[in-house]
Amino acid sequence: MSSNVLLNVLDIYLDTENPRHDPIEEQGQIIEHLLLDERVKNLAKHMASYGVNPLDLIGVVKDEDDNYVVVEGNRRLCALLLLNDPNKAPSSEVNFFKNLAQGNSNIPTAINCVLFDSPEEANIWMGVRHNGEQDGVGIRGWDAKQKTRHNGKINKKDTNALALTFLDYAIKKGILPDEKNERIITTATRYLGNPFIRETFGIVSSRSEKDVIINVSCTDFDAVVARFCADLIENTIVNSRTRRDDWVTYGRLLIEQSIAPKNRISPHRLLECLSVDSSKESSSPVQSLNSTHPSEGTNGQPATTAKDGITNTGKDADDQTTSKQDGNENSKSLNPDKRKYIIPNDFKVHINHKIIRRAFEEMRTIPVDEKPLAIALVTRAFLENLYIIFIEKVTGYYKPQATHILIDKAIKEIQKDANLSKAEKDSLAALARVQSNQLNVLSPKTLGANAHAGIYPNPTELKREFDNISAVIKYMLKRI
Repeated sequence: MSSNVLLNVLDIYLDTENPRHDPIEEQGQIIEHLLLDERVKNLAKHMASYGVNPLDLIGVVKDEDDNYVVVEGNRRLCALLLLNDPNKAPSSEVNFFKNLAQGNSNIPTAINCVLFDSPEEANIWMGVRHNGEQDGVGIRGWDAKQKTRHNGKINKKDTNALALTFLDYAIKKGILPDEKNERIITTATRYLGNPFIRETFGIVSSRSEKDVIINVSCTDFDAVVARFCADLIENTIVNSRTRRDDWVTYGRLLIEQSIAPKNRISPHRLLECLSVDSSKESSSPVQSLNSTHPSEGTNGQPATTAKDGITNTGKDADDQTTSKQDGNENSKSLNPDKRKYIIPNDFKVHINHKIIRRAFEEMRTIPVDEKPLAIALVTRAFLENLYIIFIEKVTGYYKPQATHILIDKAIKEIQKDANLSKAEKDSLAALARVQSNQLNVLSPKTLGANAHAGIYPNPTELKREFDNISAVIKYMLKRI
C-alpha cells in the first residue's frame, strides 16, 4: 500500500540504481550525471519560475537505514536539492543555482511524496508511467493536433495553428471527414506554411495564427479548401514527402485550373464563414487576379502590405496617367504598360560603380517590349551586383551567398534606418515580396529561369515591378 507523506527536500536521497544511469553510489556523482545528461538545469529554471508540478508527485521508499530514497522523480528531486542547497552542485554550476534560488518563493523546502511499502510496489507504477502507451494503460502523449489545441489555450505560438483552424473549419463545413490521422495536419502545415500557397488560397494570416484571416469570399475559399482536402486524403500530389518547389507547383496548378480564388475582398475572419450562406454571398471584389499570382493587385500590380500585416490592393500606374499618351514617352507618371524602357525617365541617380552604371545604361536604352529577355538578363546582373556591393559597403564584409539571402540581408540593413521616407518604406515592402515570392518577375529564381530560357519574361511585369522597388534601388545606389 502507498500513502502520502510531507518530506523535507534535503532529507531525501537520490536513487543509486536509477534506470537513467548505471549504478552510482555517491550522491554527488549522481547529481553530476543528471546535470550532464538529463537536462536538469532547464527543469530547475522552470521550477524557479513556476514551482513544482502539482500534477506529479515524487515517489519514495525507505531503505534499510530508514532513509527516504526517491524511486520516481530523480530529475525533479535533483533540481530541488540544488535549488535548496546550490553548494551540492559541481563547482562550475554553483552560481547558476544560487542565482535561481536567491529570494525565490516558488522553491519549496518540503514536498508531498508518495511513500511505497516496497520497491516492487513502486515498480508497477513506474512502468505505467515510463513504458509508453501500453495499449492505453500508460500515459498517452499528445499528437500534433492535440499539442496545437493546448498551445492555443495558453496563447503560445504553434506552427500548426493555422493548419488546425483550417482543418477544423473544413470538418465543420462538411468538406473533410472527422479525420484524426496526424499525417493530415502535418502535411497541411507544410503546405500552408508556404507564403505562396497562403496567398494562392487567399489567406492573410501567418502559419502560427489560429484566428485565420482571409481576403476572399467564403464561397471561393470553400472551393479551394475542398480541392486541397481531397488531395490531402488522396495523398498523391499532396503528401508529406513534398518540398518547397512542389508546394509552389501545386499552387500554380490551382491557379491554372481556376480553383484558386481570383477576386480579393476586404479581409475578414475565416470562422465568420461558418455562419454565411454561401449561395447568397457577394464577392464584392476589390482586386482581380489578371496575372499569375494572387499577391498582385488590380491589373497585375503587386499589392501593398498594411502595418497590420493585411494585404491591400496596390495602386497601379493607370491612376496616374497623364494626357501624354505617346507610347515613346518614357515618364514614370505615364502608365508603365505604355513606357518604352524598364527605367522611367524621371529615375535620376548618380552611380559610381562602373559595372552597375553600364548595366543601368543598357536598361535605359534597350526597349523592353522588343527585347524583354535581354532586359531581364541585364536587370539580373544589375540587381545582384547592387545587393552584393550594398551589403559589402554598409557591413564592411561580404561572402558568397544565394541571392535571396542577400536581399534579406539588404532589407534588414535598410530597416535599421529610422529616417526612411514613406516611399522608401513602401518600396522596401515591395522588395520583401520580391525576396519571398518565387514567381515575382524580379525574384532571383525567376530571373535565373530567364537566364536559362526556362521562362520568357513579361515586359509589362518587368516595368511594373521595377517601379515598385525603384525607391529602395535609389536608396542603395546612393550609398555605394
